[in-house]
Amino acid sequence: MYKRILVTLDGSPLSEAVLPRVQQLDGASVRVTLLTVAEPPKATAAPRHPLVVAGAPAPGGTATLPPARTAETRDQAIQRARTELEGYLEEKAGPLRSKGIQVETEVRFGEVVEEILASSRDHEVDLIMMATHGRSGLAQAVFGSVASRVLGSGVRPVLLVRPGSLSGHGPN
Repeated sequence: MYKRILVTLDGSPLSEAVLPRVQQLDGASVRVTLLTVAEPPKATAAPRHPLVVAGAPAPGGTATLPPARTAETRDQAIQRARTELEGYLEEKAGPLRSKGIQVETEVRFGEVVEEILASSRDHEVDLIMMATHGRSGLAQAVFGSVASRVLGSGVRPVLLVRPGSLSGHGPN
């Protein structure tokens, strides 16, 4: 029996197709970690203002301008993104907790597959549960598949759930 389960979510309805399967778990004997991984945000700069002479932009004009002001530092951008993603995960954790399932949430930044595998090792999970987006053929060859790369890693057992709209038979 699986005691520690890592469930990956990316914010899409397709990735959330795994949640009904998680709700079917025996809450008394399992601990679930909901994980989302995002690209690390960058600092954002305030827009520069062009050199203006007599009310019109100066063509080819040069001037020494102060450096661009930062509207949001990288750390602020990461904290904002973390707060938004934690809110999303907490929203998804609520129904699971109401079923008696022990749920913790985790937000990571970086390369998706690497972070999923690192989280599975850090939490010493017995199983990774994730939905597949259903790419096949050329699309999977060109874009790759997070699910197939996690499955192929062999780090942990993986349970893939195909969203019902892809299979035509409801949730699988």
